[in-house]
Amino acid sequence: MSVCSGCRQRISAIRYLQNAWRKPAHRVQAIARAHERLYQNDDIKHLDIGLYIEKVCRDLGETDARFDIQIESQHGIHIDTDRGISLALVVNELITNAAKYAYSNDQGGKIWVRVARESDDVVLVSVRDEGVGLPADFEPSKVKGLGMRIITAFSHQLNSQLTVNRRAPGTEFLIAVPLHKIP
Repeated sequence: MSVCSGCRQRISAIRYLQNAWRKPAHRVQAIARAHERLYQNDDIKHLDIGLYIEKVCRDLGETDARFDIQIESQHGIHIDTDRGISLALVVNELITNAAKYAYSNDQGGKIWVRVARESDDVVLVSVRDEGVGLPADFEPSKVKGLGMRIITAFSHQLNSQLTVNRRAPGTEFLIAVPLHKIP
């Protein structure tokens, strides 16, 4: 009996390690794909953020079939490449968090992403789910998890406005990003 118990503990430990490495691996893959797309573009100084985020969403949708990522993106919104990559990483983290926390028991669900021009110099990105929602005391800047820290750090770097809307059901994160760096 103790042999089986030891095997179960080892299997449990291996599964824990596999899960622990999965998220960082997805982050590295997202960054690699982002840079790969830059080399496919003729203009390396600017990118079409609607098209770029659309491709990021398709890549994420292919990694986990339980989630249906619906994307509505306006094309022709050009942003400096470094700002576009940072914004795409924020979207990647928001989708990853929705997949991880919004839908319990690995049931999966829909995640909606919208990219649209808010004004001549601001792009608005929305990531929304219909999951369980956030805790009543949720405050993005106070969350200790790596994903939310990445989101708030890049949002700050982009001089953007991050808004959290509680829905019934679910949650929507809105990020309003200036298309150009503010000196």
